[in-house]
Amino acid sequence: MLDPTPRRRLLDAFAANLGDALAAAGYRTNIGVVVTLEPGQLDPERVDEGLAIYIERQARSPEPATAKTHRLTTVGVLVKRIAHGAGEARLDDVVDDIERALDARPKTWPAGFTAPQYQSMEPLRAPPGADWIGALIRYTSTIPIR
Repeated sequence: MLDPTPRRRLLDAFAANLGDALAAAGYRTNIGVVVTLEPGQLDPERVDEGLAIYIERQARSPEPATAKTHRLTTVGVLVKRIAHGAGEARLDDVVDDIERALDARPKTWPAGFTAPQYQSMEPLRAPPGADWIGALIRYTSTIPIR
């Protein structure tokens, strides 16, 4: 069997780190209970809360020394959470947990990969009558081509 691609190894590292985001481990939420690499699995009709992780895009490494050996990879972390009438506070808690789970853990990333760098967060609003809140959080990491 072939080894996983660098993209898959990056996604697996994200999933492992985000899976640790549990209240029992000192986080504000239990968002780490449902972590998937398939965004379609966060169907609002089927899942109350969870995270989906996916590769959003890749570009040439901005560093001249790694331009031919690495790719700047943008990872999307899609959040879906039941609002319970307090959507903004519940979203703030989960975004904080995601940042804590991914920041300050450089030893958990595969060799040759840079630790993810926070880029942006966009809130996602539910349609009228739906009681959920969401966000798309973007991180970048420079990973080997092979």
